[in-house]
Parts: sequence; C-alpha cells; structure tokens
Amino acid sequence: MSSPNVLLWTVLPYIAIAAFVLGLVWRFKYDKFNWTTRSSQIYEGKLLRIAGPLFHLGLFAVIGGHIVGLLVPQTFTDKLGL
Repeated sequence: MSSPNVLLWTVLPYIAIAAFVLGLVWRFKYDKFNWTTRSSQIYEGKLLRIAGPLFHLGLFAVIGGHIVGLLVPQTFTDKLGL
C-alpha cells in the first residue's frame, strides 16, 4: 500500500472522528444551551421552499444508489462489464 493510500484510508478517518468527538465535547462543555434560530428567515424565501425538498430528494437518491450498489452481486456487474 502506498503512502497516499495509507494516509487517505487509514489516518484521515481517525482524524475526522477525533475532530468530531472533540467538537461534541467542546459544544457540550462550553456552548450547551446556545442553540439559536438566527438564520430562520432564510427559510422564508420562495426559492428555498422549492430547492430544499429537491436537495433532500437528490440526497436520498444518492444514498439509495450507494446502498443498491453495495447490495448488487459482483457477478452481475461482471456480466454487464462494469
């Protein structure tokens, strides 16, 4: 395994998980009850009422495609030449 592959697939996920956990701990310790809705006025726009559901639909389609891709047997993709 080359160094970039080791960095990308072994080290980087642990760095991301550590940053996530540290962020959660910091948020719990210093900013526990400071959730605000300062940006809620952005949801009043007509464009966002259209684009928001479309974004989520696209996100569900991508996640669903990945799940289906994991469930398709390799023999099927080999027969198709993929």
